[in-house]
Amino acid sequence: MAPEVAPETTESSAPPNTGVGPPYGPIGTTPQGDKAPFLGWDNGFYIRSADQQFRLRITGQLQADFRGYLDANAPRDVTEFLIRRARFGLEATVFQYYEFRFLPDFGVGQTRLQDAYINVHYIDDIQFTGGKFKQPFSYEQLIQDRFTPLMERSLIDQLVPQRDVGLMVHGQNLLTGRLDYGLAVSNGEQNGDSDTNSSKDLNARVAIRPFASFDNFLKRLQFGVAGGFGVETESMNPSTLQTPLGVPFLQFKSTAFANGLRDRWSPEIAYFYGPFGFSTQYFQMDQKIQQKPGASPSIRVPFEGFYVQSTYLLTGETRTGYSQQISPTHPYDPCRGLSALGAWELVGRLSRLQVGADAFAPGNTQLVNPLGNSSGATELTVGYNWYLNSWVRVQFNFEHAWFDQPVRLGAAGPEGLHSYTDTISMRLQFVF
Repeated sequence: MAPEVAPETTESSAPPNTGVGPPYGPIGTTPQGDKAPFLGWDNGFYIRSADQQFRLRITGQLQADFRGYLDANAPRDVTEFLIRRARFGLEATVFQYYEFRFLPDFGVGQTRLQDAYINVHYIDDIQFTGGKFKQPFSYEQLIQDRFTPLMERSLIDQLVPQRDVGLMVHGQNLLTGRLDYGLAVSNGEQNGDSDTNSSKDLNARVAIRPFASFDNFLKRLQFGVAGGFGVETESMNPSTLQTPLGVPFLQFKSTAFANGLRDRWSPEIAYFYGPFGFSTQYFQMDQKIQQKPGASPSIRVPFEGFYVQSTYLLTGETRTGYSQQISPTHPYDPCRGLSALGAWELVGRLSRLQVGADAFAPGNTQLVNPLGNSSGATELTVGYNWYLNSWVRVQFNFEHAWFDQPVRLGAAGPEGLHSYTDTISMRLQFVF
């Protein structure tokens, strides 16, 4: 339930079933003895005081992508190379219980502050976080960006709360590892740094692992539910809905204005056993929207969707969660031939998102032009992950998306309308 990367915890307080070991590695000794300051490498550079009251860790993430759009007569979809994420972060612990994270991102030609928060962590059961962090809402969104099994998250992710500025109380590993929870109040931006109105959002999530103490195939079965609400008075955000790989299928009118109550809820299931991983999530949101500020009545527009996702490691490794660093049993080494090919994983996902028909109704409440826009989209993505070692990963995804109504992606005329699109993407990733 903690923000995207849990602040530097000790081994005993690490979230259950993550598959990630102690953040600082084994304690080393120097000629001065065990009480000497220590620095080293454990999936990142770290410095630690002799009494372990102060710790500093340097992290990094680079994702170099290629996206290829396979549809003719769709000039809006530009085949390109891009730097999807380029992050260089600092994580620190001060006086043992005060954890800090600072994470800027220079990807996609922009500079943006992703995380900047302080977490007060005396015990796992009750922790307090302030700053900019991931909201406690969506299981899929809470998967660390560096570990997402597919290159991009599902269709519903563009509407869930992501990173926002606020305060949160949360806990993990309650009832001997069976319960996580989080409750946050924030500005109410879907993914932002500042607010445009005085109203705030409240988001909460609870995750339960009823069989966490059992040593059988049900050990890593998890159920969760999240909900949130707030009053919005700002331009529609996002104003364009698109597939995970960026093909737009619905664009609100430029004057569309969110004006009233917005509520969301989302139940979830996740399960892991050996090399197999699975998660699914349903999403429902209602938002009051008007055609333009102050000039038309607001209407209640429902948004509804889901995703189903599954993964399978072919080379013998075990999955205990999706925010997990996969360490190949036999890291890639070309000098050793077929005996050292790294870890290989098959991935697949089906997701759908649809918008209520009232948004298309003619008249002074119309929010979306029905010509060239679709009220719903479905995508099927399949691919593989190749983990050369614990830090380097190659990904390939093929996305086939189809639309409830033809979408205009090209020039005027029937040749510019598309009922489906096909997109390929590849990524080379390095993290520490």
